[in-house]
Amino acid sequence: MSKCDNCDESITKKSPRLECNNCGKIVHANQLCTGLSSKQLSALRNTENLEWTCEDCRKESPHRKSFIIPEDDEDDTDGIQLGESGSTAMSKLLRDISLEVKKAVKMNWLL
Repeated sequence: MSKCDNCDESITKKSPRLECNNCGKIVHANQLCTGLSSKQLSALRNTENLEWTCEDCRKESPHRKSFIIPEDDEDDTDGIQLGESGSTAMSKLLRDISLEVKKAVKMNWLL
């Protein structure tokens, strides 16, 4: 029998529990001790090779930033003027990017 690193209550050998893949912290496999939703807990339980990282490790680990946005240059003369159809296309592109980012964040949260 061990103690939950979150609530300090006992975890029996038959109790479902999660171990942080980063620091080894062990907590009850419930919403309160993990900070996960019931869907996320279910996904961890039912999917092989998904790993859980505790809240402390998630806060301390640097987040990857793959998308780099160049800084604005006041002397930039290469600005693009968008017409009506270009503006509509840009709006659609931004919506599509936003949906992809939301999906990636959701998947990252599960990992």
